Amino acid sequence: MSNKIRCGSFLGVILILMAAALTGCGTRSESTYYYYSPTWTVDGNLLFVKGLQVVNKDVVGTQTGSAFTETLSLMTAAGASEAPLYDVTGAPPYAMTCAPAGTYAAYATQVSGGLYGNIIIQNISTGTHTGLDRVELKFVPGILSFDWSGDAKKLVYCTATEIHTLNLDGTGDTAVLTGQTALTFVSWKYGTRIAYTHTDTNGKTVLSFVKADGTGQVDLAAAASVDRPQISAVNANLVYGLGGGGAYCSVDSSLGAAATTTEVAAAFKGQLPRLNPAGNKVTYSKAGEQSGIYLLDLTTGLETKVK
Repeated sequence: MSNKIRCGSFLGVILILMAAALTGCGTRSESTYYYYSPTWTVDGNLLFVKGLQVVNKDVVGTQTGSAFTETLSLMTAAGASEAPLYDVTGAPPYAMTCAPAGTYAAYATQVSGGLYGNIIIQNISTGTHTGLDRVELKFVPGILSFDWSGDAKKLVYCTATEIHTLNLDGTGDTAVLTGQTALTFVSWKYGTRIAYTHTDTNGKTVLSFVKADGTGQVDLAAAASVDRPQISAVNANLVYGLGGGGAYCSVDSSLGAAATTTEVAAAFKGQLPRLNPAGNKVTYSKAGEQSGIYLLDLTTGLETKVK
């Protein structure tokens, strides 16, 4: 046999082996994780959404398919012991808030025109569930904001003109305030008063308070107000939120007309900062970022990226 024939046969075998190898490993998967929408559980852990995007590519790098899943998950405030709870693909939670007692979270899954069309109340216990497991509350045409009561037995919600409370099973809907103008946000979880914000005729955010029976309504000056208010579990008169100029601030509502805001962190980009049960940290995702769970220490003003 000539050297040419032997060489040709050898090259043919090599090409066949290469083709077989490429066929066997011709596709690969690339995984990217996303973390967002964090809030605090009653025991100081973080409840959040974890997104996983898997992209399949062929041997030359051309995308051949992809899949995206979302999971409601738990982890410690340090970012450890991550554990999945439920698949929420296609219906990720919005504006999650956990009850100040028990093992329940409330969140929206339907958003249209800036309104939440439904609220899910979900048992997030990792153990055996007893009692209420999952309830879905419908709102037509929708609501702007919601939160838990201090005793974890009710929710509060607002439209642009009204504030209501209702039981967790959807019964007992009761108007707290009606005939209001430009309401934007409510918070109640810690303390006996409901904190809420509205916009005045000058376009300024005003922070106000009212008791659940509709009495004791108090408005703070626009200069002393914060948006996205969160009431401290340590001091119910102390409220944290977004101040003017892109800062995260606190305000002592007990000072009434003399109240002023105190800057905690400048150049703050948190979308919906949630205050922890200990009253010393907030968690949030950042506006303009696809992924990220952050903590802000209210004592030091230092920010930490957890995920």
